[in-house]
Order: sequence, then C-alpha cells, then structure tokens
Amino acid sequence: MRLSQNETGRAFEYGVALSLSKYLPAPIQDGVQIRRAKRCFEVCDETEQHNILRASSEVTAFLAAHDVRLSETGCSIRLQSDQLGRQGDVRDIIVHNAKLNEEIGISAKNRHLAVKHSRLSERIDFGFDWLGIHCSQNYFDKVTPIFRELRSRKRRGEKWRDIPNKRQLYYMPVLQAFRTEIQLLSRHEPRKVPRALLQYLLGKFDYYKVIKENGAVSIMSFNINGTLKWGSRLPFPTRIIEISQKPKSDTTLVMAFDQGWQISFRIHNASTMVEPSLKFDINIVGLPHTMSRHVIEYRG
Repeated sequence: MRLSQNETGRAFEYGVALSLSKYLPAPIQDGVQIRRAKRCFEVCDETEQHNILRASSEVTAFLAAHDVRLSETGCSIRLQSDQLGRQGDVRDIIVHNAKLNEEIGISAKNRHLAVKHSRLSERIDFGFDWLGIHCSQNYFDKVTPIFRELRSRKRRGEKWRDIPNKRQLYYMPVLQAFRTEIQLLSRHEPRKVPRALLQYLLGKFDYYKVIKENGAVSIMSFNINGTLKWGSRLPFPTRIIEISQKPKSDTTLVMAFDQGWQISFRIHNASTMVEPSLKFDINIVGLPHTMSRHVIEYRG
C-alpha cells in the first residue's frame, strides 16, 4: 500500500519519538497522536521502517550531543495535535525537561520543507489570520465571485478533474488577488508584514526541523528567538524585496525577503470534489546564510 505524504511524515514522527524514548530514556505520553503515528509506522514496509529507525537514531544522537537538555533525567515525550499548528505552534514532537521546566521542540518531515497548507476562500480574511491586518474590501470583491462559482459547482457535485480550464478560471485569478493584497498590506505596514508573515509560517516557538531523505537526514535549527542550544540565531526579515511568478509555473509565487528568506506559495485544490476554497502548499526555498544545518548519511 502506497502511503500519503502525511502518513509517511507521521511514521517518521513515531520513529523519532521512539528513538528519543529509548536513548534518554523517557516515557512517551499516550494519546491519539502517538497511536496514529504508530499505526502509520506499522503499515510501512520493512525497508521503510528500517530507514525511519536509522534516520531517527542519527537525529537523536546528534541532538543529544548538541543540546544538553536532552541528556538530563526527568524528560517526557509527547506528539502534538495538528490543531496547534493553526494556533502558531508547528512543532510535532515535544521533549519536556521537568528538571529545567523547558521544552525542546522538533518538527519531523519526510522529504519536504513545507511549512503551511493554508486555505483561501470568500470567508477567510488571510490578512487578519496571518498578519493581524484585515484584507481590503477590494480583495474580497475580486475573490468572492470566484469562490461563489465554485460553491455552485460543489452543489452540482462536480469534480476538479472535469474542469479543463480550472487554472485560468480559478487558480490564477485568486493567486493574483493574493499577490496584489500582500503588496498592498506591505505598503501600508512595511515593517510589520515581513516579520508577521514569517512568524505565521514558521511558528511562535523555536524548534529543530529534521527532514528524512533517501539515505540521509537533514537537521536544521530554526533558532529565531534564541532559545535553542544548537544553531545560530536567525534574523527576521525587515522587508519584502519582490513577489514574482515561479518560472514555468502559473500557480506558484515566490516571495523574496531580505536576510535571505524566500518562500514559495503554490495554489491548488486539495480534494477530488470541487470545494469553495483553494489551498496553498507553502515551502521554504531560500534560507539565511546563518542557518545551521547538518546532513547525516545513513545508507547501508
């Protein structure tokens, strides 16, 4: 059975939690999240389970060697609910050090640097939800007729695959309205928007991001607030330099900030049936040169 990106990511979360539990040692708190992650791990084939455990072991050894809070006694481990991501906490795994009363957060991903999967619709004020600044009426005037037409298609039970020109009719106009609105908000609040946008995308808390690749695992320190024991502190952007169309893609924008940050926004549908909303796949495509990153190969 072929697993989805979400399922393989959960399986990797389980592997990292299990490895930390054995290494420290520390108990894993029972709950819906860990049971779901364990089921995803158990349906992986033997080779994938082996790779997950190898990558997880390398992650644990590296982090324990570089963050002293992972060598103390009295730690516990829990997996976080996806709902917390909508509230600004993107960490998947939390190690709580009771002695120091501190948390070490880890975001575990399988082969991608995606940070958010936010939606746009006629009812979503992304400016307020993301940045604390309301979108203009002009933005809603542009997107509302598009999403209402999609609502009508939903009522008729239509499927996205049966709309031959969906990019021109829906994706591209909404993407351009989003681009125009971000530029407008940035002109009105030039200092607030870049920082608030990055905080929304990366989360309120510092964390280690670990990414499992084919035969290697990458460990990155998102040490924006300076609370991590390994990794240079990362700078917040102070301005948006450019918002451009990704070459050879009419559904992806690339937002370039100062300090080296670059974020891509790919708009798409996230279901078989038509829905009155569209979804972003938001990825980091450029990082500050001060980003601390360590890659470990684990083949064989």
